[in-house]
Amino acid sequence: MEKKEIKKTNTIKNKKPILIVDDIHKNYGKVEVLKGISFEIKPGEKVAIVGANGAGKSTISEIIAKVKEPTSGKITYNFKEIKDEKGNIIDLEPVKTKADISSNIGIQFQDSSYPDYYKVKDLVNFIIRASELKISDKEINDLYETFDLSNLKNDVAKGLSGGQQQRLNILLAIVNNPKLLILDEVGTGLDVESRTKIKSYIKSYAKENDASIILVSHNSDEVMELVERVIVIHNGKIHSDLPLKDIIKEWKTFDDYMNNLYLKVFKKDLDLRANKSGREKSKTLKEEKKT
Repeated sequence: MEKKEIKKTNTIKNKKPILIVDDIHKNYGKVEVLKGISFEIKPGEKVAIVGANGAGKSTISEIIAKVKEPTSGKITYNFKEIKDEKGNIIDLEPVKTKADISSNIGIQFQDSSYPDYYKVKDLVNFIIRASELKISDKEINDLYETFDLSNLKNDVAKGLSGGQQQRLNILLAIVNNPKLLILDEVGTGLDVESRTKIKSYIKSYAKENDASIILVSHNSDEVMELVERVIVIHNGKIHSDLPLKDIIKEWKTFDDYMNNLYLKVFKKDLDLRANKSGREKSKTLKEEKKT
């Protein structure tokens, strides 16, 4: 018997959203990549964005991080904390300047584009200065140790291996103590020991700082360990938005849930695209023969 899809949105009660994504559209020329994406994320909430290649996952995360601008729609960043006399956070208010937004977001992407001749320590120190962080030498060295970069501080970043660059990317994303951490395929290029160590650090950081996480990933282990909610994007729209626990309750494993989506939803659409492309190609060839 085929299992039914659940389409209930998960929320954390009694917390104002730290991020509100409202009807985001993104066009590249005549191609509409995002077709009205809307969701909210609460402080401390950990969310995975998954989907087939080309669905729009990375595009929406880049728009949230201000790397790209949307064609239309609005994102509200409630990063400003309002505290009472005892230092307790009683409300959140939006920040609007790109500098204020960027200083509260840590972003790690797979693709690395470092300035020529910059050493690992140069990049880390740049982020620390730009964020005006008060961080001790011991804390910095502990970070280098956590990400297995202690012996590479004086190496040119562009000369690092893929796995080493991945560890550096995650360190750079987290060193400014972000309220929102955006991760893209955390484990790519890393050995098992490094993946385990870094995932453990990310979980500890998020818990201790009540930081929110957006994880773009195809890796079921990463999703299972790092998030509590899963947003599926398909064809530039949100297909489903579910608590991870509900997915596991219904499907037993996250892999089974994703395999069902690929077979019943993603593959069907890819086949339609391929057939359409084939028909268009055939039509073009017939027209060329006539001429």
